[in-house]
Amino acid sequence: MSKIMLLMSKKVLLKENSEFIISPACIEISGIHITKVKKHSLKSYQKYCENENLHAIYEIHDFGDFLISPSFVNCHTHVAMSFFRAILNNRFKSKNLIEDVLFKAESYLSPEDVQAFARMGAYENILNGNALIWDHYYHAHSIANACLETGISAVIAPTLQDISGPGVHLCEKAFQDTITIHEDNKFSKDAIFSSFGPHATDTVSVDLWERLRKEALSTNLPIHTHVAQSYEEVKRIYAKHKLTPIAFLKKLKILKSEIKSLLVHGIYLDKSDLNSINSKSSALVFCPFSQMIFQFPANILDWEKHKLQWFIATDCVASNDSMNIQKELRFVSGFPSLHNTFQNYQKILKKSSLKERTIFLKNRKKTKLLEDKFSNSSFLLNKILSGPGNFHPKFKAGSIEINALANLTVWDIDHPSFWPPNNLQRSLSMGDTTGAIHNMCIKGKWVGKNGQFTHSILTSDKYKQSLKEANERLTILLKKI
Repeated sequence: MSKIMLLMSKKVLLKENSEFIISPACIEISGIHITKVKKHSLKSYQKYCENENLHAIYEIHDFGDFLISPSFVNCHTHVAMSFFRAILNNRFKSKNLIEDVLFKAESYLSPEDVQAFARMGAYENILNGNALIWDHYYHAHSIANACLETGISAVIAPTLQDISGPGVHLCEKAFQDTITIHEDNKFSKDAIFSSFGPHATDTVSVDLWERLRKEALSTNLPIHTHVAQSYEEVKRIYAKHKLTPIAFLKKLKILKSEIKSLLVHGIYLDKSDLNSINSKSSALVFCPFSQMIFQFPANILDWEKHKLQWFIATDCVASNDSMNIQKELRFVSGFPSLHNTFQNYQKILKKSSLKERTIFLKNRKKTKLLEDKFSNSSFLLNKILSGPGNFHPKFKAGSIEINALANLTVWDIDHPSFWPPNNLQRSLSMGDTTGAIHNMCIKGKWVGKNGQFTHSILTSDKYKQSLKEANERLTILLKKI
């Protein structure tokens, strides 16, 4: 019988109330879960380490002064869409990137293509410190298998469309895949879960929304959907129902407190929409760099003002070009300053009235207070750790606590991206520290080799075979497109 694993460090990122703190701690892992967490003082930690009986009970991993943190949660991805890097430029002539470009290429994808491309996207997430993804795509069973093969944990949302889009003919299978992944022990014991994935309010019929609402209540599975992400979506829903996308979902009882709903993008939301969202059962997802490519950033200041629950994610490389979630955090930290437009700033340098100067100074003070909040390390880290990690009713992640998934990252704080190591929380929330990953433990298993994390993955036979197949399939696909 294998020993229970024990991870030890003088520096462990723990959460106390709403704040992330650094403390000596020991973490017990059995199977895919954390089974015990013992916080120490430096004195009690040193005494605990000297206990010789520990070696008889545990497989010990003593990381000394290295930092152990929960691994990041990327709560909105399309990992198979990495192949779009071969197709897309920075700017497009099309009015709607999703409908005019993405849908066309996706219509040529086979399940085997998706599995091969998803492996590459999963590896990219892992190398960026993301141990759990919420993925939303076609041929979802292939995505789930790719996650099993690469070792990443995931929530799989098979894309549901019955009005328009490349998934219309796959709709019934996608619905059944949602249930199959949920009920298959092969997936659940390896931390692969499911959720319902209606594509968007304008590509899913009222009948299908009603069907998945009933199933969501029956299975206690969340809904993961795009909402108010394009002008065209909002226009279609209003033309057909005289409602906004959020008001439409509210009328269909999708936003009831009994159903967990992950509402992605929310670019076009008005005040009534914000008042209609139940912050206890629903969460908005902000993908800043993605939104700047295909539309423009949602107003997260209003989200925060209305005390809504919201998280941060990368979306797909088709509109972002990276699975690095840390850069998304940096954008969010400075978001309040975007309200100080160039026009207003230039105006105060010219002749202006006392009233105009007073308003400007008042707004600047207000912006400074918002910047202090949005750049707070605990505020930012919660958006990619325990916030999204604890949203699914079937598991906990993104935190170092009992019964949470054993998804942990060990960081070498001697790496220059952590120097000086006086404020490790800030380094994680504002830095580019993925080069400092010493190793990752995902679902209780080490993904790479200590000190050679990236190199050990990229030189493995498993990765090389995945790369070879993805390259071969991409070559064939590009000829079709």
